[in-house]
Amino acid sequence: MKKIFINYAVALVSATIVLTSCDPKEVVTPDPIPTSKKVIIKTDITGTRNLVKDSTYVLQGQINVSGVINIAAGTVIKGDKLTKGCLIVVPGGKINAVGTAAEPIVFTSNMEPGLRAAGDWGGLVLVGKAPVNQSTAVVEGLSREVAYGTTAIPTRDAADNSGKLQYVRIEFAGIPLQPDKEINGLTMCAVGSSTMIDHIQVSYCGDDSFEWFGGTVNAKYLIAYLGLDDEFDTDYGFTGKVQFALGVRNPRVADVSTSNGFESDNDGSGSTATPQTAPVFSNVTLIGPFKTTTTSNVNAMFGAGMHIRRNSSLSVFNSVFAGWNTGLLLDATSTYANATSGSLAIQNCALVGNKLKSVNGAGSVTEQQALDFFNTTSFSNQIIADNVTAKIANSFFDASKVGILANPTSFIPEAGSALLSGAAFAHTKLTNSFFTPTTYIGAVGSTDWTKESWTNFDPQNTVY
Repeated sequence: MKKIFINYAVALVSATIVLTSCDPKEVVTPDPIPTSKKVIIKTDITGTRNLVKDSTYVLQGQINVSGVINIAAGTVIKGDKLTKGCLIVVPGGKINAVGTAAEPIVFTSNMEPGLRAAGDWGGLVLVGKAPVNQSTAVVEGLSREVAYGTTAIPTRDAADNSGKLQYVRIEFAGIPLQPDKEINGLTMCAVGSSTMIDHIQVSYCGDDSFEWFGGTVNAKYLIAYLGLDDEFDTDYGFTGKVQFALGVRNPRVADVSTSNGFESDNDGSGSTATPQTAPVFSNVTLIGPFKTTTTSNVNAMFGAGMHIRRNSSLSVFNSVFAGWNTGLLLDATSTYANATSGSLAIQNCALVGNKLKSVNGAGSVTEQQALDFFNTTSFSNQIIADNVTAKIANSFFDASKVGILANPTSFIPEAGSALLSGAAFAHTKLTNSFFTPTTYIGAVGSTDWTKESWTNFDPQNTVY
């Protein structure tokens, strides 16, 4: 009887399970789906390659893109340190990296949180077919040469299209691929005006954060955060337009070549090669190392907020350069000639709290000549003695503090700041639909676009 009872009980329980499983109200919980997988990229992309956000990608070595690489919003791509990973979009290739404010695309170090450093990987390079003023130009330092000079590409296209970069972060890039030959956070060589570049943050770069070698591409909403060398470097005949650009320096970190905010050359020899380097920047704020003129423990290799040299005709409007050794350095007779002729324009700009000289000359340009140019009444430039008076002291990186406490607390000038007014867009270099007129000067007015969710000022501790 006992054995029969047990069998009956088992049968009853089994029947109950079967009946229950047929209940249409039952909620079945599926097995969890892995949220991410690691995919190694170590071969060139010649066709079409789609990167999606449910995977993390690792670049091993130099990856050339001669086809099309499409990167979905929210995707993370890491650069391998050992093999000096880097992504090079070669002439004719295309990248479509279109993130969103909520889901930016991130290029970052493959090292773990807390172990990341500037120069952990190579960086992102776009190479197009737009005009340059050099015949034999090649991308610096690559193990496999990528040429973009006029000898390699005789027919130039100012409207060339290398794709789209929108809502993208680039972190811990800038590794020396060869001794003294680094690539930058974002390098743009002969990139054409049909390419879209906006909402890009380059952080902790081991060389220049952004560099343009020729080309005609335009860009908006750029952040260069705590890099090693220059924030925005222009060369080889770059003639594009840039608006809303922010740079911030760590006072302890500078390059042996001297770190500037802007560094601009027509070419290395200051020749008259055409097209001449003549970009137009508006609404830029470059925060240097000196929160006050007595700030201590500042790296001795900092230079100028604007170092314009070697026959460049870079023009800057409605912008702020604060806390540098020198605000504006006009270097070389040819550069000064560009300034006095009007091909180089600096108007409605403020030089704030610079330690040694607000304006200076070099290479046969005297300090007085440079001052007379900057202080031309119709240019409406201003020199403000210190960052407290300008009400931007909160915009500086504080290296005496640790971690995120060192970060600036706000890039919005305080109420009553002279920087909240004074912008003008009547100059012929600004009468273009690309530029958005503002009343304020500098990158940020009463609304801080740098605090939107696509940015990250603490990538060292972010888990990817």
